[in-house]
Amino acid sequence: EIGRRVEVPAHPRRIVSLAPGVTETLYFLGLGNQIVGVTTFCNWPRDALKKPRVGGFTNPSVEKIVSLNPDLIVATADGNRKDVVLQLQRLGLSVYVVNPSGAEKILRSIERLGAVTGRREAARQLSGRLRGRLDAIRTRAAGEKKPRVFFQIGLEPLITAGGGTLIDEAIALAGGVNVAGKDAARYPRYSAEGVMARAPDVILFAPMAQDREFTAVKNFWKRFPEIPAVKNNRIYPVPTDLISRASPRLFDAIEEMSRILHPGVGMPRR
Repeated sequence: EIGRRVEVPAHPRRIVSLAPGVTETLYFLGLGNQIVGVTTFCNWPRDALKKPRVGGFTNPSVEKIVSLNPDLIVATADGNRKDVVLQLQRLGLSVYVVNPSGAEKILRSIERLGAVTGRREAARQLSGRLRGRLDAIRTRAAGEKKPRVFFQIGLEPLITAGGGTLIDEAIALAGGVNVAGKDAARYPRYSAEGVMARAPDVILFAPMAQDREFTAVKNFWKRFPEIPAVKNNRIYPVPTDLISRASPRLFDAIEEMSRILHPGVGMPRR
């Protein structure tokens, strides 16, 4: 998906995934039994925890990957290093790189990955279901006022998602406006005063690994009652794994965010 030509077997039987979003997508396509290696961050579904680990995004063990004798390795353009991909390629391994940087690209990536792995029909059905859910979200939010959203990533430092990020697009698809959407930086730092100046109606919080208590987040914002989201008690947690991974589960996050942003609009629970 980044313009490289890759030779792959018609029906790969030993697949190594180099990203959690890739792993999740492969499982959605019914390829769990074909996966022989995943990263240390691949934790969904539960079965993925049983797979051999090859390391992280930026530092996978090439030796471990080679030892698994894969006939297909799936990497991601936004996360895996190019030099690692090229090193694996030089060793004669098939490395297919996906680039699902937004909801529509996730759907196209699912279909392409289905074609590469011999699961074309399963991919077509999956992308169709996801597209239907996205259309339903858009229909239900149509005509509704779009609340201003500050998406908080971790507690300290105060980081948010700027324009062009997966989170920025998810906010828009859920029917909101990202107050940092016009920031040049992809993940800018903000001061509490900076957030106050943007006056968000809703604050969404995705915890980092060390941020265990959502109570601490709410207590932090209590010091700034002038912010509409604080004044109206509209501060909500969002599961980090759902919102940060380019996989079919991103659509779960968009649905959940739409319920938060438009509580008066009927959203069917699956």
